Amino acid sequence: MNRRNWLKKAGGWILGIGLLAPFYSFIKAQRYHPPKIIRVRKKMSRGEHVVDEDFVLFITGDGPLAVSRHCTHLGCIITYHQEGRFFLCPCHQSRFTWNGKYISGPAKKDLKRFVVKDLKDGGYAVE
Repeated sequence: MNRRNWLKKAGGWILGIGLLAPFYSFIKAQRYHPPKIIRVRKKMSRGEHVVDEDFVLFITGDGPLAVSRHCTHLGCIITYHQEGRFFLCPCHQSRFTWNGKYISGPAKKDLKRFVVKDLKDGGYAVE
């Protein structure tokens, strides 16, 4: 192998590694996502609820409870039906109880629950 052929091969390897290195670092990088905190500034009493775009906040006898509005099947935004006290996914008809427990449909997991903290000013912080 002469020097010209060796330089062509080495240059090809260097170029290939140079193109793949950013792609590899993009895949392996762990990104920090700070928690999203939503403040509900309404003072609520037992039995009331507030519907947000990401969750529904209920006030129960045990304290506040926030349940996700994203279906565990494919992530569709589910609706809360106050009359029957249940969640229904419009995409594939999965049903959940008011507190997020799975009832029926293709989603086999319960809905995610958020951490809720009481604020001193009478509202709530949902994480």
